[in-house]
Formats: sequence, C-alpha cells, structure tokens
Amino acid sequence: MTFAGPPSRPATGSRTPTLRRLVTANALSAVGDGARFAALPLLAAWTTGDVFWVSVVAAAGRAAWLLAPVIGTLVDRMPGRRPMVGADLARCVMMLVLFAVVATGRTSVTALVLLAFASGVAEVFFDCAAQAVVPVLAADHELERTNARVIAAQITGTGFVGPPTGAALWAVWHPLPFLLDGVTFLASALLLMGLPSRAAHAGAGADERGLRSLLRDTWAGLRFLGRDQVLRRLMVVVAVLGVGQQAVYAVLVVYVERKLGLPAYGYSLMLVAGAVGSLAGASGAARAARWLGSGRSLKLSVSVSALSYLVVALLPWWPLVTLMLALNSAGVVLWNVCTVSLRQRLAPPHMLGRVTSGYRLAAWGAMPIGASAGGALAQHAGLGAPWALAGLLLLACLPLLRGVPPGKSAAGSGARDAGRALTPPADPSGS
Repeated sequence: MTFAGPPSRPATGSRTPTLRRLVTANALSAVGDGARFAALPLLAAWTTGDVFWVSVVAAAGRAAWLLAPVIGTLVDRMPGRRPMVGADLARCVMMLVLFAVVATGRTSVTALVLLAFASGVAEVFFDCAAQAVVPVLAADHELERTNARVIAAQITGTGFVGPPTGAALWAVWHPLPFLLDGVTFLASALLLMGLPSRAAHAGAGADERGLRSLLRDTWAGLRFLGRDQVLRRLMVVVAVLGVGQQAVYAVLVVYVERKLGLPAYGYSLMLVAGAVGSLAGASGAARAARWLGSGRSLKLSVSVSALSYLVVALLPWWPLVTLMLALNSAGVVLWNVCTVSLRQRLAPPHMLGRVTSGYRLAAWGAMPIGASAGGALAQHAGLGAPWALAGLLLLACLPLLRGVPPGKSAAGSGARDAGRALTPPADPSGS
C-alpha cells in the first residue's frame, strides 16, 4: 500500500510565507463557498420551486461526509498537497460548468443534486488534507496558532464576506456567484501548489491497491480512533456538541420570532452574533491553549457552551440570547482549535487523514439526530426545551475530559513523536 511519509518538522519556527499561502488559500475558497451557500438554495428554488427538492440539494452536499473514512484513507495515500490542489481544481471545474449551465438556462434539479454531492466529496478531500498538512508547515508549539488562523479565515469567508457577496451577485445576474466560486477555487489551487509536500512511501505491491486494501485500511483507521482513549472520548463529546448545536439551531428561527418576539431580521441578528463570537474565539484560542493547556481549554469551552444554553433556557431576553450565542460560538471554536491540534499531535502522521475523517464523521453524523430531537422537543415541550437539553448533555460530558492531557500546547510533541513510532495493528489510522 502507499501512504504519505512522515513530515519533516521545522526545527525552531514556522515557515511563515508558506503558512500565509495556506491561510490565504483557505480564505479565498471560503469566500467562494459562502457565495455558493447563499446562491445554491436560491438556484434550486428558482429551478424547481419545490421545497422538498431544495432540501435534497442542501442534504446532498453534506451526504458526502458519510464517505469520510474512505476519503481519509485515500488522503493518507497521497502526498500532502495533492488532494487539496486536486479538490480545488475539481471544484473550480464544477463551478465553471454550473456557471455556463445557469447562463444558458438549462439547469435541472437532478444535475444540482449530483453537483452538490460531487462538490461535497471534494470538500471532504480538501478538509482532511488541509488538517494533515499543517504539522508539515508549523512547529509543534505553533499548531494552535496556525489552526486558529485557518479557522478564522474560513469563518470570515463563509460567515461574513461570502454569503452577502453571493446574494448580491445573484441579484445582479444569477450565474455570477458560481463564477466567483470557480475563480476563488482556482486561485486557492495556484497558491497551494507552492506548499511543500510529504513524500509518498514506495508501495508494497500492486495487490495492496485494491478495494479490499482500501476497506481494510479504512477499518484500521476507525479502530485506531476507538483504541486511543483521548480521541475516543473527544469523539463522544463532539457528537454531543453536534446534537446540542443542531437541536438549538434547527428551531432558532421559530424561537426568535415566537419566544423573543423579534421581527424577521432578528434571526439574521442571531446568526451574525454567532459569527462574531466565532471570530473572537479564533483570535483568542491560541492564547487560551498556551495559558491553560489543552485539557483545561476543552473543559472551559464545554462549560461555556453548556452554561450559555442553560442561560437562554431560563432567561429568554433577546440581548442576553445574542450575547450567549456569541459566547457559545467562541467556546465551540476554542474546542475546534484544541481538538484539531490534539489530533495532529496524537495521530501518527501517515494516519492523520483517516483520524481526521473518522472524527469528523462522528460530529456530522450526530447533527441530523440533534436537529430532529430539537424539533420534536420544541413541539412537545416548548421552545426552551432544546436549549435545556443541549446544556445538560454538555455538562454530563465534562467528566469525559479528565483523560485529556492537561499540559501546555508545546508539551504534545512527545506524544506525537511516540505516535510516529507506533506500529498499528493491521495498519490502524474534530473538528
């Protein structure tokens, strides 16, 4: 089989120009993604006018995460930058084709579903590889800062710049948001071509490249996640985070109108508050991890999220709800920065794609459960019930974080070096 080799770590400091390329590439593609997130539902509604098919188009993009463990195995078999560049180029072609199709007025809902799924697959490739390449570019003590910068770039693009740009371009001419998306993916790919890449090990033989080998290595990656006590506990907590967050956000628009009594723009206000909190969390996450260490930072993030949900359940006053959503989002970003960095330290480098994809599958897989539970609770127990459920579930998860290493960020190098020396059984491999 062919796996990407161990990265050569910078001895003393990060490769600043290279890291800037990575962050800028993420920012560019995030702007295009944000524009597409705003415009694709509009295009689906414009094409079909059927609410069911609009939801199918939205679901198709997320359905690709069901293939995440297999995609993570493929990422581990490639040099570090190749899946990112390939994913960007593939999405560029797809978006330019969509631009041409919309411009000619020949769109169909079936084509939109297929394109949403295909672009979702490319997104999974990119995200898994992007997290796996960070340890190649940054010194150990800079992992949190680097991951925070990448997350901040993504939040800015998808939360602030992209959606209003996409909506505005849609109003000018319907195909324009997809042209912007294609151009940003092309620019991102060109930037990423300058990144250093992991060298691939020589393959053991042609018989190691078949479907059986792929499935075996995928299963081995999931086994590695299940056997590592820290990663296993983090997967449980991130699944609960996904359930709680989706239980709340699935009914947020109704909560804002009926419980808080705000007009229609109140929902947008809450989303903006969450985005501002996320950006603030990204800006402070590296410092929090440096001062508190990974273990305490994760406990803080879960505690803040839990308490914010419970405060909203008890005190439904819109200024307080706005503040709590901002705090909750900051806590979630702190969690993401710390858990991404922990995975990069604990997982052997040639397994990082599989570890990332398996972990994120736990988060994404739990979200539909949360959305369904939130809707059912709101209908039968009141609009405050999903908030109370989310808060209580997170508080119940705090004991699971006792096994997380409490040390400062730089203390993880020993764990990662030990991980490199592992010989995983059957080649085992959150955010």
